[in-house]
Amino acid sequence: MCVSSYDNFLSIIDENTKYKIQLELDKMQEEYSAQLDEKLNELHSLRHDMKNHLIVIDGYAKQENYTKIHDYIFVITDNLSTTDPMDTGSSVLSSLLYQKKQQAGRLGISCDIDIQISHVAIDDFSITTIIGNLFDNAITAAQKCSSPWVRASLSQSGSYLELTIDNCHCEKIKEKNGEFATTKKDKNLLHGIGIKNVRKVVSDLNGQIDICYTDDTFHVNILLPNYE
Repeated sequence: MCVSSYDNFLSIIDENTKYKIQLELDKMQEEYSAQLDEKLNELHSLRHDMKNHLIVIDGYAKQENYTKIHDYIFVITDNLSTTDPMDTGSSVLSSLLYQKKQQAGRLGISCDIDIQISHVAIDDFSITTIIGNLFDNAITAAQKCSSPWVRASLSQSGSYLELTIDNCHCEKIKEKNGEFATTKKDKNLLHGIGIKNVRKVVSDLNGQIDICYTDDTFHVNILLPNYE
């Protein structure tokens, strides 16, 4: 009786967690879609005014005012790069990566994401658990450094999706039997479960995960079946 009640309790928690995550995903996708629509409108406006912009640049060229040409082109390209769309073949993954990059930027962290995939066969919940936890860990560690950075890449390697995330860190890493202890002062029980969750999902998907680190860099490489 007690075992059955406990199992039901765990099932309810699992369903509630998935429901909350789905709500967050829906919100991220909605915000990402709105930002892309806004950028598309900006591109239409820029295209409409491009003839005038070229006339101005041509005028600077005739004056041989190369500094003005450079500054004017910079303004145009800066407007184009305000929103950096992520094209992964999955609206969920694209919006999540965009959100994490924006989060890093707000914290002053240099964040480069190289995407070389066009199809994601992995379910939304699993890919969100993996990407979300790894980026959260990377951002948390990097923001404590004087020159913070995070680099990630996603590519198709044969029939596998290969995900690599590297970040700087400036604290001593505490590892025991493959588990990483939190460096946060409050020692909340929820801290440190991110990597455990990632390992479990990767295992459930029959994937592979490799984690290594140096005195200043933390590296995670994951291979997940991603059949076309």
